[in-house]
Amino acid sequence: MKINKKNIYLIFTAFYIYFTMALFETSKGNFIPFFLEEFKVNNATLSLVLSMGTVGCVIGSFLGGLLCDKKGHKFVFIFGSIISTISVFIAPFTNNIFQLGLFYFLFGIGRSSLSIAVDSMVPVLSIGFEVILMNVTHFMYGVGSFAGQSAYGNLLSNGVTWRIIYAFMGIFFALSIILTLFMKTPNMHVVENRAKAKKDLYKNPLIYMFVAVVTFELVSEAAITTWFITYMRISYGLNPADAGKYASIFFLSFAIGRLLGGFIINKLGDLRGLKIFLFLGSLLVFTGLFLRESGLLLISLSGFFLSVGFPTLMVIVNKTFNQNASFAIGLITTISNVLYVIFFNLIGLLNDVIGSYNAFYSVPILMLSCMAMLIVITRKSNELK
Repeated sequence: MKINKKNIYLIFTAFYIYFTMALFETSKGNFIPFFLEEFKVNNATLSLVLSMGTVGCVIGSFLGGLLCDKKGHKFVFIFGSIISTISVFIAPFTNNIFQLGLFYFLFGIGRSSLSIAVDSMVPVLSIGFEVILMNVTHFMYGVGSFAGQSAYGNLLSNGVTWRIIYAFMGIFFALSIILTLFMKTPNMHVVENRAKAKKDLYKNPLIYMFVAVVTFELVSEAAITTWFITYMRISYGLNPADAGKYASIFFLSFAIGRLLGGFIINKLGDLRGLKIFLFLGSLLVFTGLFLRESGLLLISLSGFFLSVGFPTLMVIVNKTFNQNASFAIGLITTISNVLYVIFFNLIGLLNDVIGSYNAFYSVPILMLSCMAMLIVITRKSNELK
C-alpha cells in the first residue's frame, strides 16, 4: 500500500477535518439534556431543531457535489471550512431555540460540503486500497469522537458550560481554513458529456437503492450517537460522567472499527463485508437492550461494527458511479439527508411517546434494514453486469 508523497498533505488535511467535525458533532449527545432544560422543550421539539442541521446538510451536499465539478475540490474545502467556522463561533451567543436551529443549519451546510469533498477525493488518492484509506480517514472521526466523549462528561460535571466548550471548538475549525488554503488537489476525471451523464444518473435505479441504504445507515448512526446518553440517563438514572464513560467506550470501539475495519472489509469484499458488520452490530444492540443496564457495554461495543458503514458505502458509490462520483455522492447524500430529517424527528417523537428504552430499538432495526437493502443492491448490480 503506497501513497504518493504529494498527497500526504491532502490526506493529513482530510484527517484533521474529520477529527474536528467529530469533536463538534459528538458533543450533541452530551448537550441534549442541557438543551432540554435551558430552552424548556421536549425531545420531539429538540429533534426538529437539531434536524435543521440536516436541512443544512441537504443544501451543502447538493452544493458540494455541484461545486466540486464546476469549481474544483479546493474551492469546496475552503468554502466548507469558512462556513463551519463561522457557525461554531455563533454557538456561544445562542440565547433561544430558534438561534440554536440557525446555528445547526449553517454548520450542516459547511460540514456536508467538506464531507462531499473528502469522500469523493480520497478514493482517487488511494487506487487499489480505497476502502482502507477511506475507513482510516473516517477513523479520525472516531478519534475525535472518543477524545470529545472523554472530556465532555467531566467538563459538564465540573460546571463548564456547553457555550464555553463550543467557543473552544471554534479554534479547531479556524485552523482548518488555514490548512485548506495551502491544498493542491488533483485533477478529477469527469466524463466529456457531463450533462448527459448526470441526466442518466437520475434514471438509474441503483441511485435510489443507495439513497435507501445511506438513509438507513445515517439514521442508525445518528440515533445511537444522539440518544445513547439520553437512553442511559432516563432509563437507568446514570449521571453525566457515568453515561459519558459508556459513550466513550462506544466511540473508542467506533474509532478502532474505522482503523481496522477497512482492512477486514478489504479482505471480505466491500458489499459482503459490510453486510456481515451490520448484522453483528445489530445483534449486539438487540442483546444489549434485552439485558437492559447489564447490556450497556454490549451496545457500546457495537460501535466497532457500525463504524465502517458510511465510509465503505462512499467507496462503493465511487466504484459504481466512477465517471461522475462527486455528483453521484452529492445526489445520494442530498436525498438521503431529506429522508434522514423525517426519520430523525420520528425517533425524537418516539422517545416522548413510547420512552427512551423502546425508542432505542430503532437502532438495530435500521441496521438490519440497511443490510437488507445491500442484498437488493447486490442482486441488482449482478443483473446489470
